[in-house]
Amino acid sequence: MNGSIAAAVRGSFGDVRFTDRTRGSELFVNPLMSLYFAFDLPGLAARCLYLDRIEDTHLMRQVHSRIAEFRESIVTRPPHRFPH
Repeated sequence: MNGSIAAAVRGSFGDVRFTDRTRGSELFVNPLMSLYFAFDLPGLAARCLYLDRIEDTHLMRQVHSRIAEFRESIVTRPPHRFPH
């Protein structure tokens, strides 16, 4: 992963070879890998529409089930394939 980020920072994108360890595999170095993202956790939580449904969960499968139930109750945007 660090090599992909370093390649993106250098301006190399797509199927880029930056180490012998990745030889023979298909890679996709995304231009966004050169960006550093940060966020405010309280602000993010305030926008979470299903936070009240998961706050009393203890297991990952409980979280998954609650989010799945939430997603069934709303209209979501159609998925789009990320181009390689």
